[in-house]
Amino acid sequence: MAANNRTTYDVLIAGAGPAGAAAAKKLVDIGYRVAIAEKRQLPRYKICSGLVIDRAQDLLNEYFGDPPEEVFCAPALLKGVRICPKGDIISDFPLGKPYIYNVWRSSFDRWLVQQSGADVLEEHKLIGFRQAESAVYADIEDPDKELLHIKASYLIGADGGSSLARNRLDSTFNKQVHWNTFVQLYCTGDIELDPEFYYMFFDPSLQAFYTWLHYKDDYLVYGVGTRIGESLSSCVDESTKYLEKYFDLKVDSVNRKTGCIVSDMAVSGNFMPGGGRVLLAGEAAGFMNVFGEGISSALATGHLAASAICEADASGDPVLPIYEELLEPEKRMTVQSWGIAGDLSIAKKQ
Repeated sequence: MAANNRTTYDVLIAGAGPAGAAAAKKLVDIGYRVAIAEKRQLPRYKICSGLVIDRAQDLLNEYFGDPPEEVFCAPALLKGVRICPKGDIISDFPLGKPYIYNVWRSSFDRWLVQQSGADVLEEHKLIGFRQAESAVYADIEDPDKELLHIKASYLIGADGGSSLARNRLDSTFNKQVHWNTFVQLYCTGDIELDPEFYYMFFDPSLQAFYTWLHYKDDYLVYGVGTRIGESLSSCVDESTKYLEKYFDLKVDSVNRKTGCIVSDMAVSGNFMPGGGRVLLAGEAAGFMNVFGEGISSALATGHLAASAICEADASGDPVLPIYEELLEPEKRMTVQSWGIAGDLSIAKKQ
């Protein structure tokens, strides 16, 4: 998706995930000139379970409509989530809807961005910005490492948990944040579990605070989460042996292994909405729900960021206080979601 050569926009968005796409969609529909700067070429891989659950389905339908067939993997609809607190004990996790969308995030995110109607600058990386009274001046690095200077009335940082926009707003903020490491393996193989469910394992004997497993097309996908600094390889080995022992896991080959780091901002309620004319949305602002479900909060906060901009322009009031007020219910919902996890959750193992 190529953008035109415009260098002035009403709103510039960093990041082409659900938060950025939701913000762009609302603003473009109203008539704003919007650009999305995405540092990678679309579709791009993202380590994620790719599950669209409960509220995320409602928000997706409200903002974008039903996703097309090509964003789904098999099985396209999962029957639910199952939790294993110890050994081979399994119970169903209560959900509000009878099924879960099982999507590839690469295709899903590209579809969302296409629906937004914004100009999309692929392989364009936000590297810095400065704020003035009525504008934000952003420096964007293009694929040839040349600088593109974009002037916008507002900047929305929807650039993920390691947000550059957040770091530029407050370079000391990350010192308050604790990080966890996640690794995910795409395998060929088999396991004695129903492929139409997503599984979470919290056996207290495991080093990893979270082990998960599900199917995506021909892949058996599983992974672990642990505190940064601990040995990922030993956690993966231990969880693999656990799955072999209790559920007869058989791995024929590992086709892909990827990892990422995730902050504890949501667990600790340490949110950062932005500063001045720069708003943060999704994981950049600290929003992620229990067990790492982030699509619903990304869609919601991206939409709220756009709403705040519309209200600020209509009233003439500063945008940040408006956004902070709009975010309050989302903050409460996020904190409450981690509270329901009890002893199983990452929140208890920080």
